[in-house]
Amino acid sequence: MKKNAKDKQCESDTPDVPKGLIKKEYTQEEKTRIARYLERAKREPLKFNRGTSKPDNSCLELHTTNKTLSKAKFTEAFGTTDSELQQYLLNQVVQTFRGCESSKGFDHTRMEEFANNAMALLNGIQPQDEIEGMLAVQMIAVHNMAMETMKRAMITDQTFEGAEANINRATKMLRTFNAQMEALKRYRTGGQQKVTVEHVHVTAGGQAIVGVVNRGEGNDGRRG
Repeated sequence: MKKNAKDKQCESDTPDVPKGLIKKEYTQEEKTRIARYLERAKREPLKFNRGTSKPDNSCLELHTTNKTLSKAKFTEAFGTTDSELQQYLLNQVVQTFRGCESSKGFDHTRMEEFANNAMALLNGIQPQDEIEGMLAVQMIAVHNMAMETMKRAMITDQTFEGAEANINRATKMLRTFNAQMEALKRYRTGGQQKVTVEHVHVTAGGQAIVGVVNRGEGNDGRRG
């Protein structure tokens, strides 16, 4: 039986997929996952390419030529519209990545990698103002230090004291990171905390009635 043009087109679209394994429809769970992915993909972070304006390529150029969009993404990443502060915070966070600095100096060949990683992380944190922007940069730095010291703690053939020292450093960094997360949460909510307390009352007939009491705590520590 001769194949029509439509059949040939379908085969050419999926040349590496064995016959019978092409998925024709998604389950509801898969549709939900795909929808969630597409929603997050709309908020793609700003990307950099290594520039060519300098002989050693020691500069970064924006992946997009849309200046308005790039300004918006810079603001979302650092929580400020000030371009000089954005550049200052970007330089700070890039220098916290392992391999950025060595005894030979700054490694310009990895600037694009570090900057893009930083922008992706900041895109997830989404600081809302300059305070959150500084805190977001600090959180990335602390995470980088924690991972580096944990890696060092796993090096074989080192002394017990050496491994213990790195474990202690990593533990301090992880505690600091958790404290930063809590600080960011408190700052964003204005110090408001919601505590839910359930009271169970049993009536004379043996029927239990559950009552929920919500208590809020403001910045002044008073409960209402």
